[in-house]
Amino acid sequence: MAEVYPPTSKDIVVSRGLKYRYHYAPPTTPGKVTFLFLHGFPSTGRDWRKVSIPLEKLGYGIFIPDMLGYGGTDKPTDPAEYRMKLIAKDVVDLLDEENIEKVVVVGHDWGSWVTARLANYFHERFHGFAFLAVPYSIPDPSSTMEQTNAFVKSQLGYEPYGYWQFFNEDDADRVLLDHLDSTLGIVYAKDTRKVWREIVCPKDALKASVLADYKPEDGVALFITEEDLKLCAETFREHGFRGPLCWYKAEVREIHKLDEATITLDRYFPPTSTPLFFGAALHDVICAPQIGKFMFGLEQFKNHNITIKDFEGDHWLILSHGQEIARELDSWVSDVVVPTIKA
Repeated sequence: MAEVYPPTSKDIVVSRGLKYRYHYAPPTTPGKVTFLFLHGFPSTGRDWRKVSIPLEKLGYGIFIPDMLGYGGTDKPTDPAEYRMKLIAKDVVDLLDEENIEKVVVVGHDWGSWVTARLANYFHERFHGFAFLAVPYSIPDPSSTMEQTNAFVKSQLGYEPYGYWQFFNEDDADRVLLDHLDSTLGIVYAKDTRKVWREIVCPKDALKASVLADYKPEDGVALFITEEDLKLCAETFREHGFRGPLCWYKAEVREIHKLDEATITLDRYFPPTSTPLFFGAALHDVICAPQIGKFMFGLEQFKNHNITIKDFEGDHWLILSHGQEIARELDSWVSDVVVPTIKA
């Protein structure tokens, strides 16, 4: 939703030649860490405001980029530019620009996927890894989308990723933009448990609904203001969806696989010495909480220091439960992360 903090944002060109826009406020209290917030689809850094502002008031440092394809950051249209390894390096380049050695990274949606790859490729740069709604994703170059869908369906009783097939189509961006009111109405529906379950999760349902200009009867969620919708609509009318949808295309077309094949086994999981946080969105029907809890319950995580907190929200918990998330992150960092830094 709109570019992040435009009056205080900064643009830099990362090592591979792409421009990123970000907001950085250094810690104002001695000893406080810096939080790095990574958003997903279809957000911008502004969506972190309800989490970041309370933490900034507590003296923490705040670093929030518009991710690739969004807001004031470049928007390449080749899905290969959205390889997770490349984006992880972009993020580290941003930290290097501000001479920040280590941070606590917090990811939501696709930002959680980037957080996972930061743990694989650059774990030395992080005090802790936090995942909201979407859990850690294990690099697995041998897996297929079909296998993932089958596993998730076996756990949930339905397939949540049916809309990915539509997002992988070459003209999906035009469909979403041409029917923007319907698109945003569905994305930010008041009752995502019903709307998403019925017309986002099933294959072919989302495209048909958007083309028919479907709008949920209950309207949008109460935490989405008219200003929010206006800013979001303005952003996508200006920049379109082509860049953001490349995140999905890169995954569906298995563009990440060659990179994942180079990750050594000792980096498949974060170091056991680095604390992990998972914020489960209890009413999320796509990134269902039971999948996240299953992931962090794997044998490979038995020696990790994992904090799991439940939030009575849907996928947009960073908008609906921002202050609660900020409190939990503050407690986690104070009680769990800081002792590991001082050890």
